[in-house]
Amino acid sequence: MSMPPPPGNNPPPYQPGGFPGQQPGGFPGQQPPGYQPYGMQQAPPDKTNGLSIASLVLSLVNVIPCFWFLPIPAVLGVIFGFVGRSQMAKQSSTRGKGLALAGIIVGLVFVALGAIFWVYVATSDNCYRDGSSFRCSS
Repeated sequence: MSMPPPPGNNPPPYQPGGFPGQQPGGFPGQQPPGYQPYGMQQAPPDKTNGLSIASLVLSLVNVIPCFWFLPIPAVLGVIFGFVGRSQMAKQSSTRGKGLALAGIIVGLVFVALGAIFWVYVATSDNCYRDGSSFRCSS
């Protein structure tokens, strides 16, 4: 014959989907992973302004030597940087102010270097135009 367990030391009754001490169907004192409490919504992630990214990329394209003499991507990078910064001033939720500022600065440096080159070529007595190219002799 089996003896019943002594009173007071009985385990809690079986609860489906849980462990002893848990609320039925959940974790003690918290929501299961992947669920949000009722009424709370996640904030959408901040988006980086596309023009600020384009500004930096276009300005950095001028590292390629074929753009040193005619820095059109740098000019576009400066323009996109200023337009992107004005858009971000209107929309406080977008990120990318630093990217736009870097694009403006790098673009202006390459535009200045291109202008210095063309001023040197135009004022130098050692440089002349030979067909479709410039030749400089020292």
